[in-house]
Amino acid sequence: MSGGLDEGAGDDDDEAVADARRWGLAEADVAAIRSALSGGPADQGGVWPQHVATVTAFLAAASQWRTTLSPAGEGGPRVLWLGLDYAGACAGIEAAGLALDPDIWAGIRIMEAAARDALNGR
Repeated sequence: MSGGLDEGAGDDDDEAVADARRWGLAEADVAAIRSALSGGPADQGGVWPQHVATVTAFLAAASQWRTTLSPAGEGGPRVLWLGLDYAGACAGIEAAGLALDPDIWAGIRIMEAAARDALNGR
């Protein structure tokens, strides 16, 4: 069995690449995995290369959240994060000089939903 404590990290890297191939990932993705595991140029701070444009656009819009206060409850009122203000988000993305296409917008919406849930403690 692989992955034991006495094995080197290189063995785990080889196993990850073999798993990626076994699951039918494209060779470009396999190369990105290998490079990320080695800390090479495809390592974008933990973001896979195909997602860098979406994450960059999301970060350009990250200050454009709509919020409200919940009614006073057990812990008193608290901020509820509703979602991005899309007009403000688009303005921030445009001001950053970034291109916005349907794929990037879909990725932003996915990140928005996950961030909203995390910010609201769900």
